[in-house]
Amino acid sequence: MGDRIVRVDRTGALPADGGAVIDLGRSACLLPGLIDTHVHLAFDAGPDPVTSLVSASDGDLLVHMRAAARSALLAGITTVRDLGDPGYLSLALVEEMVGHPEHGPEILAAGPPLATPGGHCHFFGGEVEGAEALRAAVREHHARGCAVIKIMAGGGHMTPGSVAPHASQYGLQDLRVVVDEAHRLGLPVAAHAHGIQAIRDAVEAGVDSLEHVSFLSADGAASDPDLIDTIVRKGTFVILTLGPRPWPRSSVLSWIPTAA
Repeated sequence: MGDRIVRVDRTGALPADGGAVIDLGRSACLLPGLIDTHVHLAFDAGPDPVTSLVSASDGDLLVHMRAAARSALLAGITTVRDLGDPGYLSLALVEEMVGHPEHGPEILAAGPPLATPGGHCHFFGGEVEGAEALRAAVREHHARGCAVIKIMAGGGHMTPGSVAPHASQYGLQDLRVVVDEAHRLGLPVAAHAHGIQAIRDAVEAGVDSLEHVSFLSADGAASDPDLIDTIVRKGTFVILTLGPRPWPRSSVLSWIPTAA
């Protein structure tokens, strides 16, 4: 219908007489829309995306985010989870796409990720600590229309002055507070976790997805079979960041330059 596919016949039957037939040829393949489960539409692809982000106005960031969303759609990606932006800007795009789905993919927005004061990704504006403040933050994200709660369970590479990627930022009790409140409101929780302890606490708290899952420690990266079994047993989704093993210890802070 127009420029949209409204139905796909899976029976293998020939089209009805008089029906329109589009021959894609032997070199084409028709696929369902792809899904990217971890994006940051507000980041650019330059060497210092954090500086670019914090120095840009909301208007400039929205222009960039629109272009990034359009690029994703043209690449065949029809749904993205945006797991961190400043000022809930991704929600503005969500509203824009309602009337113009041809401009970009469906966006499942997290808004500013929950981060410890001065911790990894605090620059998005989601700094929060303490049980009551965490509950209030989850409720605000829900009220604004976010589709998922993102929490920075552990450190990362891209935030100067914050804890090392393998270190935890939130403990088990704080993670449980966030998961319980989010689930009460019908929202899933995605936890950023490179470090082994952060992964372990996030799984125990009942998060719905683990982001990165690098099994980092102060001495490097090594998978934990028992923890992997626990992840599988609990049915937690894993969104991997793949890269070379960080070894020796001196490379822990620089093993994936673009990993959030």
